[in-house]
Amino acid sequence: MLDNLYKKLYIIFISSIMLIITAVVGVLCMNSINQKQQVDSVFFQRLSMLMIYELENPENPPQVVIKPYENSYSVFALLTDAQGNVVYQSNSLFPTDISLLLKRFSEKSNVESTVILNHASATTQDGISSFSGVFHDKYWGISAIIVDRNGTIFHLRLLLQQKTALELIKKQLPLSILIWLVSLLCVTAISHFLLRYAMNPTEKVLKSQKDFIAAASHELKAPLAVILANNDKISSLNDNIPDIRKASNIINTESMRMSKLIHDMLFLASSDAGTHKISKSMVNLDTLLISLYESFEPVCSQKGMPLDADFMDVHFPVLYTDRECLFQILSIFMDNALSHSERKASIQIKAALSYKTVTISILDHGQGISAEDMPYIFNRFYCADKSHTDKSHFGLGLSIAKELAGFLSANVGVKNTEGGGATFFLTLPLK
Repeated sequence: MLDNLYKKLYIIFISSIMLIITAVVGVLCMNSINQKQQVDSVFFQRLSMLMIYELENPENPPQVVIKPYENSYSVFALLTDAQGNVVYQSNSLFPTDISLLLKRFSEKSNVESTVILNHASATTQDGISSFSGVFHDKYWGISAIIVDRNGTIFHLRLLLQQKTALELIKKQLPLSILIWLVSLLCVTAISHFLLRYAMNPTEKVLKSQKDFIAAASHELKAPLAVILANNDKISSLNDNIPDIRKASNIINTESMRMSKLIHDMLFLASSDAGTHKISKSMVNLDTLLISLYESFEPVCSQKGMPLDADFMDVHFPVLYTDRECLFQILSIFMDNALSHSERKASIQIKAALSYKTVTISILDHGQGISAEDMPYIFNRFYCADKSHTDKSHFGLGLSIAKELAGFLSANVGVKNTEGGGATFFLTLPLK
């Protein structure tokens, strides 16, 4: 039980912490991308200033100045004179058509007309503008009016494609993954240590309780056997005295109840300790179900409860399982159906075969199980009868059935029967 709780807490704790770490890494990654874009923007501005400074020297032809920037940084440059004639234009490798980009850049930066160019007396540079192409591609643009040392006026427009978020993320991804993996290892180790440390006192208490139950159950077996033996002797010596015979029968009944309780407690103790062993063999399911029917049919007839065998038309494969465990689970379901069914209410044994599983169901038409009790019906010592009027059950039978099913790699469950009652079922894998 604690192992299941530990696993759940372990998964929840690690998942919660890693979710927070993932969010933090994601935020840091986005901040890094934004900073990188800002750095690229500043670099482009400085690049343009350097190019403009070189173009102010009339001794350097424009193509000689611009070409290195174009080759090294994929910058597009359009240089025109005061009359609008193209002096130099770079080859465009941008996804969007360059004429459309220049138009959008002009709209974005409000480029002045050539009339203003003719009145320029010194080099002026506009700020950086950002705009988009038609394929979700983004660009930076800078416009400048250049007056060289001879007084010649030029209009320069520079465009640079921005790196996409995906390109920037690819550069950050290895480091981010490394940080995430290191965090996962650290969180896993710390979680394991903290949870084990926190659950250690509880484990000790539960272990002492299990040891006590196991020891007490073993110790109770010896005096119980003595009580039963001496009660049989008293019964044989005083068989003709009604009061003594009645008292002896009560002692015998209660002793048998106590014996069953001790047997169940010993089983659960061995299950918790992991010492319970099963013996698997080839089991003919048809024969087992017929044996189950024959074992309980006389009891059902005595109580006036028809027992139906709804499995005769199914041809079952031979299973490799523990016959005694399987029979005990179904017997617990049958005993539960007998205890909670009204007189003359029928009980059915059903079986269904699928490609991977076989499901055996015990249907009763008794009082059924409320929705409130349904989730806890297989818990130890849980009893849906809060009044405890039925003293023949201790709330262990169904929990034992669940434990036994676990040994067989099977599942048990319960659902409401149509028309009232409960249906307990066992699903076995076909291997």
